[in-house]
Amino acid sequence: MGACLQVVSAFKQNATGTNPEALAANTGDSLSVPNFEPGSNGWLLEAWGGNHAHNCDFQIRSPDFHDNNRGIRLAAMFNPTLSGADGDPQLLLPYYVRQPLYKSDTVTVETICTAADNVQLVQLWYFENLSGADQNLRTWGEIEGQIVNTLGIKVACTAGATGDYGSNRLLNQDDARLIASRNYAILGVTSQLPCCLITFTGPETSGRKIGLPLHWNEQVSSGWFVDLSQKYNLPLIPVLNANNAGNWIFTAADPATNVATAATVILAELAS
Repeated sequence: MGACLQVVSAFKQNATGTNPEALAANTGDSLSVPNFEPGSNGWLLEAWGGNHAHNCDFQIRSPDFHDNNRGIRLAAMFNPTLSGADGDPQLLLPYYVRQPLYKSDTVTVETICTAADNVQLVQLWYFENLSGADQNLRTWGEIEGQIVNTLGIKVACTAGATGDYGSNRLLNQDDARLIASRNYAILGVTSQLPCCLITFTGPETSGRKIGLPLHWNEQVSSGWFVDLSQKYNLPLIPVLNANNAGNWIFTAADPATNVATAATVILAELAS
């Protein structure tokens, strides 16, 4: 069964302030819903976003959603009382609620913002059965009793200077301590700086990007996939084999541009 967890990001640099304003997919991403297998389900599980300077609204719409005028309209808060772009990222959807996706649909993402703003909106999609995908995803119940050790591996990726993805960084490029042939579950990621999105791809993700926000409250991000799996009762915790560490690619993107995340991937070494 081709289970697939996939992140899709869209962004706009130097917005014109002509509202609503369309966001374009990041390089390599697509706002077109893949043609998942008949009789199976696809869902929008999570959405989060950021603005480098102001509060704003986002909207995710489609002819197949409630309406194709505003669709899922979301207000994004910007908190200027802290340092930097502290409204970035904001988690925007309610807990436990998932929006059905419709195969071969194209989702439109827009913002209502101030002129010259840089904005980004990220969606996390899940498909029960997508042809060509067979990701190694587990539930918390499947891995909890298998955990031998917990560890953190530094992956110092930097977001792109234009709001798009930055340069690739390999899982073993900065910190090569994984034990050969062992399986590791990715629980989440922490970072020295907030960032709207960090993604990873590898053989066990079927070459598709999975991602999460690097939130200023690091407990949001450090156990992101555990919480996600528990919340939706789905296998949403990615698992990799250490022998593939050199083939796992991490990238980052942020509306405040080239954030140096100094990220640390939180992993659980598994007994099997």
